[in-house]
Amino acid sequence: MRIDLATIALLGALQALLLAPLLLAATRAYTGIARTSLRLWAAVLGLQATGWVLASLRGRISDWLSIVLANGVLMVSYALTTHALRMLLHLPRRRRLLIAIGVLGWLGITWFAVVMPDFRMRVYIAALSLGGYLALLIWPLRHALRRGGSTAQRVMLLVLGAASAVWCWRLGRMVLGVDPSSGLLDPTPINTAIMIYSAVEPVLASIGFLLMYNEAVQAELHRLARTDPLTGTLNRLALDEEARRLFQLAAEHDGGLAVLMIDADHFKAINDRFGHAGGDRALTALATCIGRHLRASDVLGRAGGEEFLVLLPEADAAVTDALAERIRQQVAQLHPVLDGETLTITVSIGVAARLSQDRHVDALIRRADRALYAAKRAGRNRIAALPAIPAHERD
Repeated sequence: MRIDLATIALLGALQALLLAPLLLAATRAYTGIARTSLRLWAAVLGLQATGWVLASLRGRISDWLSIVLANGVLMVSYALTTHALRMLLHLPRRRRLLIAIGVLGWLGITWFAVVMPDFRMRVYIAALSLGGYLALLIWPLRHALRRGGSTAQRVMLLVLGAASAVWCWRLGRMVLGVDPSSGLLDPTPINTAIMIYSAVEPVLASIGFLLMYNEAVQAELHRLARTDPLTGTLNRLALDEEARRLFQLAAEHDGGLAVLMIDADHFKAINDRFGHAGGDRALTALATCIGRHLRASDVLGRAGGEEFLVLLPEADAAVTDALAERIRQQVAQLHPVLDGETLTITVSIGVAARLSQDRHVDALIRRADRALYAAKRAGRNRIAALPAIPAHERD
């Protein structure tokens, strides 16, 4: 049975045209990168539909439309596909590279369509350009193949891998001389495979994109639920989760874990003098100053009000005390300017390290909290530690 490849191309274009307005309608509920990436993907579907409609009319309209314009539109769609996916992955967009690949590919196809007509060279150039775009997508997605990797990214890798396989098959047969030079709509086995895949690819790629988008949204919601909106540090919920996790790891491996409880001295006076907006700016500056002196493995969060909690995995007493003193000194030198006045902020810091007798992280945090109030009672702007563990916490 003879398969009409032009009809397959038109069916694929119809699917893309039906998907595009659905995605555009969905963008009304979102903002920022989410809306931008979805709108770009809707534009991709519209461009692909236009390109394949023009390509399906080859022989019925001029080559300027069915080859030159069609390939130009498809090149733009491939560039936008790469741009949208890299945006969703929070990767550098590589705009100049994307434009260069598309422009050079389109100029090469135009040359071998109009000046020196050569179907084989057009296939080589199109495959090379598409390969460049695929490489910019597949390489950053390779991490999804690791254990515990993103399911959505694996789906997209499968879609992109299938596209790569089809075009490699096409190139291999041409290089080996198995397929004679023929037009895109000639019903050869490889043309049929390419056209069928191109018809279903918009649906498959859109499914992968929406799955990735959903994962990104869920990750962002999870991050926001764990982040203090003022300081950008972890909130109390996230701090409790991290404290339990790090304490469990330390207990299982008999490792170190230390805690700093940091409180801004006389902070009520700052709020009374500069208002809550001024107090918020002071807290933000304080959080930034503390975070600047922490390791990548350390955890900083806002315990409440003007109190911050720092979790220090694998930290011994000497390292912890030195860090606490360094933070205290640096905060004292911070001097933020509020309403034109230079402000001096000091902090009191309670220090506690995990003891072998500790059975729960709450005992460690309570010890740091009591040490903090010991520092307050001793005059503030100092650090204090209470190494002993009360008898009622030795359960």
